[in-house]
Amino acid sequence: MFKSGPNDPNRKSDDDGRQLQEFFRELTEGQGRIRAFIVSLMPGSPDVGDVLQETNLTLWKSRGRFRPGTNFLAWAYTIARFEVMHHRGRVKRHGRILLSDKLLDMLADEMPDANDDEVYLQTLESCMSKLTETQREMIEARYLPGHSLEMHARICGRTPSVLRVALMRIRIALRECIEKSLQGKYA
Repeated sequence: MFKSGPNDPNRKSDDDGRQLQEFFRELTEGQGRIRAFIVSLMPGSPDVGDVLQETNLTLWKSRGRFRPGTNFLAWAYTIARFEVMHHRGRVKRHGRILLSDKLLDMLADEMPDANDDEVYLQTLESCMSKLTETQREMIEARYLPGHSLEMHARICGRTPSVLRVALMRIRIALRECIEKSLQGKYA
């Protein structure tokens, strides 16, 4: 039986395949965050989708430089920032008014930390655990796939409008809990 060694060409293609899978996983999982970062640099611009597309194209062309295990989002944010700057140059030539370069740099420096999401999720879970069982059921009825507030209203014998008001109060309580908890972590 033949065993592959370090010089086996099939081994290299397996490594390349794994790196490509990792790249796609990181790119797919990061799309929302990359888009949000671009929006933060181009608030109100209708061109965000175009810049995101250009960013994805540049990420794809540069995929050979990505190393699994490194901070993909930091790399993607850097590329997105350059794509925003490139887009700004094109738009400037057409005479449209944009944010100043200094303000753009300040916004880019406020790049979200990849660990923030974990902190936010833990805080949300902590705040959710403080809700009553009935309140948690309403949240699930509203946000879990396959559930609806209307269906929950029928089960509870209440009207959907009553549940919407209650849901609004629950959201306010969750937001206040999250903000209070995060103040202590980021103060």
